[in-house]
Amino acid sequence: MSQLILTEVGGDLNETVKLDQNPDLTLGSEELLVAVEAAPINPADLLFTAGWFSVYPQIPAQLGAEGVGRVLQAGPHADQSLVGRRVLILPTFVRGTWATQTVVAARDVVPISEQADALQLAMLPVNPATAYGLLHDYAELKPGDWVGLTLANSAVGQHVITLAKRAGVRILAVVRREEAAEQVRALGADLVVLDGEGLGDRAAAALGGSRLRLLLDGTGGPQHVGELARLIEDAGSVVTFGAISGQAPVLPLGDFIYRSISLRSFFILSWIRNTPRERLTRIYTELAELVERGVLGAEVEATYPLEQFVDALAHAGRERRSGKILFTPAAAA
Repeated sequence: MSQLILTEVGGDLNETVKLDQNPDLTLGSEELLVAVEAAPINPADLLFTAGWFSVYPQIPAQLGAEGVGRVLQAGPHADQSLVGRRVLILPTFVRGTWATQTVVAARDVVPISEQADALQLAMLPVNPATAYGLLHDYAELKPGDWVGLTLANSAVGQHVITLAKRAGVRILAVVRREEAAEQVRALGADLVVLDGEGLGDRAAAALGGSRLRLLLDGTGGPQHVGELARLIEDAGSVVTFGAISGQAPVLPLGDFIYRSISLRSFFILSWIRNTPRERLTRIYTELAELVERGVLGAEVEATYPLEQFVDALAHAGRERRSGKILFTPAAAA
């Protein structure tokens, strides 16, 4: 058995990440032992190692937030019917998924499809669920409504476009490069605008007088929200789901006061914690079914065994990747 752990916060990952060959797999009364099939490397995982995430590492810290696996054993007070079942492992940043086997609380798994691709299922708990929450929890969207989306070619953005298209909701996508524009057009974005000077004017011209019900912003910083806020209908919302600029979004005072535009946020750990269990299970089951049918998915660029974690982490940190990087512990096991 092996598991990747963080031995020091910050610093060079080649030195601070280690492969523990004898992890403690002691099972609590309401816990499950899960053999991990696949687990992605997300930007949040890298922020966690640097101490820049909402959960601060307790050294030695287990690594890996989400994944998919099969339950091998259940504690005496856990649901015994889960043994042998395939489950999604929901993110906690306490129990890691970059492992051949891991111990997780029974409340942090959701039983799902036996048929769908393990790599796609492993990526369900964070990005597709974020996309679902963004489209369902901030406005009652109807077919024909417009939603603005920055960082539209990101993993979250791609899932937003896919889910919106199924619901008949139209997407105004903002991207930084022409190759990204081609990517989101292929996914089904209705309008695509390149970032840069005059963004607001060019987006307004593309909309042709229509208004946005929502603006979903993954960039952070005042520029994008300031440029696009005037395109939002009165009493609409800006929802921030990321901040790759490292800056906080700023809503123009006139839009905030005179038009009642609200600035809100989405954080997956809070969403999982605050969503009733019945709804959470229903949503993840629905998303897993879409994966099984080939409707929902993200491009995978490479997979690695745990033993090649140095190469895997370096690959995940590259700019302009075409897809996600995942660990596949079950393949080696």
